[in-house]
Amino acid sequence: MPTTDLNQTQKNEVWIVPFNNYDDILHSMMTFFEISTLEMWPGMMYAAIDGTGLDQAPKLNNSQFTSLVFIIFIFFTTFFIMNLFISVIVDKFNEEIKKRQGSDNFTDEQKEWVKIQRLLVHTNPKIIPVEPINCFRLQCFKIVQSQAFEYVVMSAIVINTFFLCIDYYGKSEELERVLNNSNFSFVVFFTLEMILKITAYGFEYYWYVNWNKFDFIIVIMSLVALDENLLEKLNFNPTALRIIRVSRLLRMVKTSEGLRTLLKTLFMSLSNIINTAALLTLILFTFGVAGMSLFGQIPQDDTEFLDHNVNFKSFYLSMMTLWRAATGESWNGIMHECFYSEGIIAVIFWLLFQLIAFFIFMNVFIAVIGESFNDNQATEDENDILALKKKDIKAFQ
Repeated sequence: MPTTDLNQTQKNEVWIVPFNNYDDILHSMMTFFEISTLEMWPGMMYAAIDGTGLDQAPKLNNSQFTSLVFIIFIFFTTFFIMNLFISVIVDKFNEEIKKRQGSDNFTDEQKEWVKIQRLLVHTNPKIIPVEPINCFRLQCFKIVQSQAFEYVVMSAIVINTFFLCIDYYGKSEELERVLNNSNFSFVVFFTLEMILKITAYGFEYYWYVNWNKFDFIIVIMSLVALDENLLEKLNFNPTALRIIRVSRLLRMVKTSEGLRTLLKTLFMSLSNIINTAALLTLILFTFGVAGMSLFGQIPQDDTEFLDHNVNFKSFYLSMMTLWRAATGESWNGIMHECFYSEGIIAVIFWLLFQLIAFFIFMNVFIAVIGESFNDNQATEDENDILALKKKDIKAFQ
């Protein structure tokens, strides 16, 4: 369908053909490729809807049924084919992982032996708190060991976070007084919790638990923050303290098996994520230097997407522009403006970059995290059928 005048831009009273058109197979394929990335596709659809005929001005909502072409294309391409593309990457990634581990040729008994050894390697002895002899400390011990005490502390953390959330700029004096009183109350509560645990466990065991170290630091900093004069002397930023106080929510991880699994997955993925990020940085570096050479002299006087923040005039701005484009943000708008200055080389540059950075590397991140999650979940499930079960290891600890 000819679209010579669709969504044309008027410059010096002359109608020009936009980059996104269907006048030939190359422009048509390029337009649909941009649509498949879901960037700025509504504008292309509305331009097609307003289209009338060859060398005729567009008319608003001239052919609304044209939108069905775009809807069907996005439905099948983005929702199905792109997901198949991701599946292929994930499958190949998993295949390479198995080859590297050399577990493809193992028998079932050998695989079970490897899993048991891995389980034993990651099992460390734990120090169990001993009930104190002193009556007062024993009562404190029973309190902090109870499930009810844990629920009370978790509830206090949630309520404290709620009070932190309702703070806003320009609040009334009454609300400020309420927030100050609540802050003081929660500082007292968490201080008493810390004292209670130290009394029950003794400082040696209290400091042995990492979560207790985390609580101890927050409580001490909260106590310091109560004295504004001391805070000024230490030149401590109150905003940083607020962030630290909100981080108490991380203690919810300790009480939730699902959250612990997700956090464990994140840590398991960390090394692979760093390796993938390093390779992505190398790709960005290569394209960044190439972008400086190709598009560093493009003027920005009459451009919509290229400006003082988005350009290739320096290495830093080039890297930032490419990182933005790697997330898909207005990458095709930047490509169009590069095309008007540098021609077809800009299209080749941006097509290669999108295929490598957006379609491959961004999906490799998904593959890395997905593989770690599957391994973690499979390990949990397989522990139930191993000859030496995980619960036996815990009992030994």
